Formats: sequence, C-alpha cells, structure tokens
Amino acid sequence: MNSDDGTKKALARAYRLLAIRNRSEAEMRQSLQRAGFDAGCIDEAVSRLRDQGLINDRNFAEEWTRGRMASRPRGRRLIERELRTKGVSAEDATAATSDVDDDEVARTLAIRRAQALRDVDRQTFIRRLSNYLLARGFSRETVVRAMGHALSMRDDS
Repeated sequence: MNSDDGTKKALARAYRLLAIRNRSEAEMRQSLQRAGFDAGCIDEAVSRLRDQGLINDRNFAEEWTRGRMASRPRGRRLIERELRTKGVSAEDATAATSDVDDDEVARTLAIRRAQALRDVDRQTFIRRLSNYLLARGFSRETVVRAMGHALSMRDDS
C-alpha cells in the first residue's frame, strides 16, 4: 500500500471515529496507531483533519467540559485531569474549565445527594456526603462550604 492509500484509509478511519464523538489530537493519533497505520500516514491524516477544523484540542476541551457538566458534574481539577489524560495541554484544559464554578457545582451536587441521605444519622451523612464530593474532584475547602449549606438545609427540614 502506498503512502497516499494509507493516508486515505487513515482519514476514512478518522472520519468514522469523529462521527462517534470528537477526539483530542493525541486520542486520534493513538486510535490510528492501534489500527496499524504508520507514523507518516497518521501525521498526514491528523494534519488534514486539523486544517479542516475537525481536530482542535481547545474546542475538544471546551466541548468535553460542557458535556461533563451537563451529564456528570465534577470539580474543575478532576475535569482538567481527565482532559490531560486525553492529551490536551494544561493551557487548553485550564482555559476550558475557567467558567466552572466549583462552589456552585459542589452545592448543587450536595443538595441532590443529601436527598438520598436524608434517612441516615448526622455523622454518616457528613462522612458519605464529604466522600462523595471529594471523589468528584472538589477541594476540601469547597467540600466544607457545600457541606455547611447541605447541613443547614437538612437541619431546617
């Protein structure tokens, strides 16, 4: 197979992958490499995808963050870590998560989770809710503020 054929096949594979979901440049390179394409074909295919605007790590990071916040909200640090594991630069990951308000997200999650924990004693409530929020990437300070809000709502009801 000559280089042009390899590049065409790599592009066809890339288009199929992008039809499923957007990918970072690093993810695309890994997928094409696993599919057995040589480095030259991968470089050419990725370059063309970039020129066509189909691969853009900044746009990918922003879309990932929006999707994450809509479906499975997390703290900014955890989203940034997820983006970094997908090959997005620290700069792009930070820019994409700059609008995430950890306090607001943690408060919303705490209120939602508190409903499920309404029948447990206070100590169990505190332990489970704090672990829940910490596991979603929020700092201890943010968790303490969200816990205070959830506890005041629990005590008022």
